Amino acid sequence: MRRHTGRRPGRTRADARLAVGGRAGARRHRHRRHRRAARDHRRGSGVKARVERCADTLRAAATAGDEYAAIDAARAALDSGVPLETMLLDVVAVAQARVGLDWAANRITVAQEHTATAVHEQVLAVLAHEPAARDHRPGPSRGRVSVACVAGEWHTFPARLLAEVLRLRGWQVDYLGAHVPTPHLVVHVHRAAPDVVALSASIATRLPAAHAAITACQAAGAPVL
Repeated sequence: MRRHTGRRPGRTRADARLAVGGRAGARRHRHRRHRRAARDHRRGSGVKARVERCADTLRAAATAGDEYAAIDAARAALDSGVPLETMLLDVVAVAQARVGLDWAANRITVAQEHTATAVHEQVLAVLAHEPAARDHRPGPSRGRVSVACVAGEWHTFPARLLAEVLRLRGWQVDYLGAHVPTPHLVVHVHRAAPDVVALSASIATRLPAAHAAITACQAAGAPVL
């Protein structure tokens, strides 16, 4: 009769050592994964903090009309590792939104709001010529986009922001700027044959012009955003 040893049949000391080693390896793997996650979290927190500081600095400089300080702040953030698209969407756009809130709350004057917007648009122009932006050449597979403000719309910042982000993502962009009368927009659509037209209108009184532009572009065969 076989004597019972208390071990499962077929399990050797080598098997036990392998099992222990496997558990230790799994623990090391989990530890490395947790360390990487903690490092990535710290790195992300650092970028987020720089983004917040830069947005505040940019808003203050723009409201004061200090274009050079605003551009220096934007370039310093880029040099510190903030990605260019993050600069556009989470720094410049956020700073401009805060300027709008300050104006709506009567904390700044109309003149200050206009000044800040002009400075932020200049920052957009500077960022658009940074090496990181020039590295993104329009790819033929991404298509062509025409970005324009509808007739009577003079607030160009949202349209310019969209244009620069699309360029950064590899699209060929025709930026037509402020107050594009609908007949001239249609001429452009026929000439350039964009894959899509992106229209900007910031206030409700521009909705009739936006409707007319949308209808005309669609009649010319261009989808509209």
